[in-house]
Amino acid sequence: METWPKNFKLIQYNELDSTNSEAKRLAFKDEINTCVFSRIQTNGKGSRGRKWVSGFKNLTASFIIYPSGNLTEFSHRTFVASLALFDSFVYAGIKNKDLILKWPNDVLLKKRKVSGILLESVINNNSKKSALIIGIGVNLYSYPKKIKDYNSLKIKPTSLFSILGHKTPSPDQMLIYIANSLHCWEKKYNKYGFSFIKNCWLNFSHSIGKKLEVELKGKILKGSFFGINDNGSLKILVDKKVVEINVGDVFI
Repeated sequence: METWPKNFKLIQYNELDSTNSEAKRLAFKDEINTCVFSRIQTNGKGSRGRKWVSGFKNLTASFIIYPSGNLTEFSHRTFVASLALFDSFVYAGIKNKDLILKWPNDVLLKKRKVSGILLESVINNNSKKSALIIGIGVNLYSYPKKIKDYNSLKIKPTSLFSILGHKTPSPDQMLIYIANSLHCWEKKYNKYGFSFIKNCWLNFSHSIGKKLEVELKGKILKGSFFGINDNGSLKILVDKKVVEINVGDVFI
């Protein structure tokens, strides 16, 4: 975990508009698994078109991989990346009990949002092969106090520094932890399949029956957590009926 994994080429920048945007530009240059890392990100993107504010001494990086499979299998990497972040935070010094995974791609630290994951795909027009980009942002030392269109009223942001203080890893150190962990979980996915990943993810997620709300197209659906299906969709029990949801904001 302390050295850079040989399975990823590392490209570093002092400043970028967005590591995901740069990853798109670099995809298929050589079809080698690559990590794009920038110390400053000026126009970061979050899930569902939201803006991701990086802040001082935080981590912004995107991993380009070239997996086989369909779009559903690509989307499974949301859970792969979540598990990788979970392990990386534990390795950095956070206690397991202070972390929880929230569908679809949040890692919560003491019930607060500490990181973000954004998956995007790019198709090579010549070969029709797809590249998957896994964008990761981590609040290491700071977090945004106010963001428009951010559900901070229900899920407040936080940083690793709020728990680890001076022991907080640098962006370079944390990137090494994440790259190694991501490689490890990707190997497990390829060897054992999504069923294994799903069960691991559920071990670190909310317990079945936990009350939650889902904001979907401006409406609030109230129910209880019932797990995820084999496609990665959220299952929520509403009035004794299981409803499966592909996209939405979940609040505990």
